[in-house]
Amino acid sequence: MKTPDIIPVHILTDSTLFEEIHQIKNSFISLYSTLANEISSRDLSEIHLTSQGFKISKGNELQGCPYQVLDIIRDFDKEFGFNIRILNWWGRGLFIFVFFGRHNRKFFSDAGWFPEMQQQGYSLTNTSSPWDYKTIIDLGNMSPMVQESQVIIHIERHRHLQLVKKIAYTEDYLSLKRCLREQVLKILNLYSR
Repeated sequence: MKTPDIIPVHILTDSTLFEEIHQIKNSFISLYSTLANEISSRDLSEIHLTSQGFKISKGNELQGCPYQVLDIIRDFDKEFGFNIRILNWWGRGLFIFVFFGRHNRKFFSDAGWFPEMQQQGYSLTNTSSPWDYKTIIDLGNMSPMVQESQVIIHIERHRHLQLVKKIAYTEDYLSLKRCLREQVLKILNLYSR
């Protein structure tokens, strides 16, 4: 990273700016906690036997920007895993990622999965790592799900399946929580059929 020629004193001395940033970060952690508390860990274990429940993570340095993450299910096994991740990445947006290990055929076991996720606006991530957010988001390495055969080729190439959808921010906390909750429950309901 290049050292700036001028120190942005106006930013460094603006405590209100940093207090607002801190408050927004905490709002997302609270949003994630509330969302997680509305879904039973026991229900998650019934949906996916190796579920490890929920985990909230946060940091300040994902490509230089803060982020907050809610993981639901938390099984990242490359063979049979399943996870739902909500990523709020400052400067980029709010995203839902759905991860499947390469042999987790739940995606194909119900004929409704593919068209439902397609209809909901999910895209395939085109990376060998499900956590390569710079490539997925910044470089736009995602593609619409056109045909089921495309998904099979994707799994063969990348050794996993991951879907992504960008969620529009709302200024209203409750409507954003409702939107995220609806998306998560839709995914869980599809997975549990």
